[in-house]
Amino acid sequence: MKIVHITADAAFGSTVAQFERLTAALHDAGVGQRVIAPASSDAAQRLKARGIEIIEMNLPGAFAFLDRRKINAELKRYTPDIVMTWMPEASVLVEGGGYVHVGRAPLAFDIERLKTCNALIAPSQARAETAIDGGWATSAIHVLPHLPSTSLYTGQVTPVDRKKLFTPATSRLIFTAARLEQGKGIADLLAALARLSSVYLWIAGDGADRAALEERAYELGVKPRVRFLGWQDDLRPYLAAADAFIYPARQEDLGDAIVEAWAQSVPVIAADSLGPGLLVQHQENGLLVPVNDPQSLAEAIKFILVEPETAKKLGAAGRAAYERAFQPANLVKAYIDLFQTLTSRTPMSTAH
Repeated sequence: MKIVHITADAAFGSTVAQFERLTAALHDAGVGQRVIAPASSDAAQRLKARGIEIIEMNLPGAFAFLDRRKINAELKRYTPDIVMTWMPEASVLVEGGGYVHVGRAPLAFDIERLKTCNALIAPSQARAETAIDGGWATSAIHVLPHLPSTSLYTGQVTPVDRKKLFTPATSRLIFTAARLEQGKGIADLLAALARLSSVYLWIAGDGADRAALEERAYELGVKPRVRFLGWQDDLRPYLAAADAFIYPARQEDLGDAIVEAWAQSVPVIAADSLGPGLLVQHQENGLLVPVNDPQSLAEAIKFILVEPETAKKLGAAGRAAYERAFQPANLVKAYIDLFQTLTSRTPMSTAH
């Protein structure tokens, strides 16, 4: 099987992370691949270091017709079985050929940019339903969860040294990870922190609202206890240092960061938005609180921090949920099986 991945310019985010994780995992499984990506892509450069061929192309460029010509010339040379476009900006540039064009269902659906795709992969049922509402046939949409970071990062995890982040070793520490933008509920978490004494908060993530959130932390008087860490590709060392993981999103159809916490046996508290609400079983593998309710969130955090046995049980149950549904090897096999089904009803041999 031969696959070409095409991605447009993006500095960080779940799409970039999934592009790198799946491409690396398929490479490790012996699947032949090429990547068309901007020269500025750190993820593409790391894949290059793994031995994957990278065709550097800045997308989107100044002229779409030139981008389209270059991409399709490369596809004719490589003759892939699958072309996977990771962003609508890339999908719209791919013309038909002797391959299956697989797109990724985005949160904001744009059927015009995805009209050349033969199939879509949706990371959640909610996104699949959005695509169906947008005119896609149910048979052309395939729901597959995102790969956790444990597909890319393996080995022993060393917790981040709290001293390096000016966090007392004896303090209680909560951790969150999200894009810093509206809908992610970080302001609610800051408001909850203001109701808790001697608790520190680490925030991994970046985005348009970072400056406003830092200002909000100052206004609430919690800035000395908050650390804004920027985007972190590998969350494991931060999770290993934390007492609990908090996911306060008001609007969220996924729960990738929750799975990351489960993989490290860290207890989870999440706002009961769509994705987390379907993922977390309240009081079994985590705690759910109402959306946009800092007081309830603060009470749940306080409960977890003063009930270590409960926290340990929730962390263990989360790890069990990860083992059942999110083991990287099983998910990679599911992706390969899907690609084989899309190209042929019989298994295809791998190529390099």
